[in-house]
Amino acid sequence: MTNIAPYVEVVGPSSDANTTIVVKAPRLFDGTGKFYENGASIWIEGSEIKAIYGTESPAPLRGAQVLEFEDGCILPGLMDSHVHLIYGTADRMSGPRSYDDVNDLDSDALMLLRTVRNGYRHALRSGVTTMRDAGSRNRITFDLKEGISAGLYRGFPTLHACGRSITITGGHFHFCHEEADGEEECRKAVRTLVKEGADFIKIMGSGGGTYVTDNRRPSFDVDELKMIVNETHRHGKFCTVHCIATQSIENALDAGVDCIEHYEFVEMDYKRRLDPRIGERMIEQNVFLSPTIQTGYRGLEKMRKLAEERSLTQAEQEQLTFLEWKQEGQVYITGKLYEMGATKFLMGTDAIGEFGDYGIGLKLMVDGGLSNEAALFAATRNTAEALNIMDKAGTLEVGKDADITVVDGNPMKEIEAVQRVTQVIKAGYPLPMEGLGLFPHNPGAAVVTRRPLPKNPQVIKNP
Repeated sequence: MTNIAPYVEVVGPSSDANTTIVVKAPRLFDGTGKFYENGASIWIEGSEIKAIYGTESPAPLRGAQVLEFEDGCILPGLMDSHVHLIYGTADRMSGPRSYDDVNDLDSDALMLLRTVRNGYRHALRSGVTTMRDAGSRNRITFDLKEGISAGLYRGFPTLHACGRSITITGGHFHFCHEEADGEEECRKAVRTLVKEGADFIKIMGSGGGTYVTDNRRPSFDVDELKMIVNETHRHGKFCTVHCIATQSIENALDAGVDCIEHYEFVEMDYKRRLDPRIGERMIEQNVFLSPTIQTGYRGLEKMRKLAEERSLTQAEQEQLTFLEWKQEGQVYITGKLYEMGATKFLMGTDAIGEFGDYGIGLKLMVDGGLSNEAALFAATRNTAEALNIMDKAGTLEVGKDADITVVDGNPMKEIEAVQRVTQVIKAGYPLPMEGLGLFPHNPGAAVVTRRPLPKNPQVIKNP
């Protein structure tokens, strides 16, 4: 943490008071390593940051809109590196709204509507202003991006989408419909996705939560992965890979991927063992690390609460054991990699049960051993770097987009403060925080109302 002098001279605000917004708080974390602790303000004109001041901020011009937060901290707009906007339907691997249930019952159109709900819930509850969707069915996220670009929504988070994740036949997320086997099919898959508008390419490098898959085993071989990575890079795109199995992590490193998702180090005996040699390679190859550290947290919380109320059934006890194994492993491995020198962590939530449940992941990173500052970097600067948008977002600097999240408290001392979002500003537009009620969390399937059939149907023939 670096303390800044009370006054920092930057570009002053313009005289156009009609478009000026001034955000004031006792604290400001700018994402570059500077932290203001004795008062700060950020000046916005239109969609752009025009000035940042410490304690000696000039008086706002007449007509400026002033947003003051007595015990707040101003942060760069938070970023989620790994979402699946088509879900957010409670229990993703069990219960009435599992992957299979959602995929079987919900149309693409209903899923598209849900992506809008989930995006706004993430913004209004968690302060997320940028997100990277790591896999959805068919063209759903491409269509969502077109709706955003058409100006249908105001204040919606910036969206980076891969469209469909590339997987082997029958592999994890095969229901999204981008299966590829062999090098030529892998090359074709990349080209198809780029043609449709993919911002990056996502590979399913091992099994996962899809029931027919085995998360102990790699999916693609190294040559197939190299084909995907090389073709992705040839198009100037970023390539990330889902890796649960230990061997899948090593395969991804051999192929030269840019980012590794989950990295759970699951071996054939279902034990999680961080291989120091592979961990060192992850750091040496400078790959981004997206642990999606909170994926099982709410399920674990639910099962532990249930265990306090009554005896668990055998199936429930197995679920509790699995969730404890998953959660403890994710926290431990991320903490050990940080201890080894890893710094390029990304904050991602994955297919969580409810959107807006973002800040828990930062707390778990800190629980694993990361500093508060390192966790905040994962939520801001690091993810902006991975998305190649550092020129616009990720830090609070003059000339960048005015994507800002204000939280209550001091997240440099208490990371839980990030869960207390009080205001979000997207591209200079203060979101109406009371609007959360317009986007309720409802995981249920659609109820189709049909006209009743006649009780005594008769065919009347013309005489």
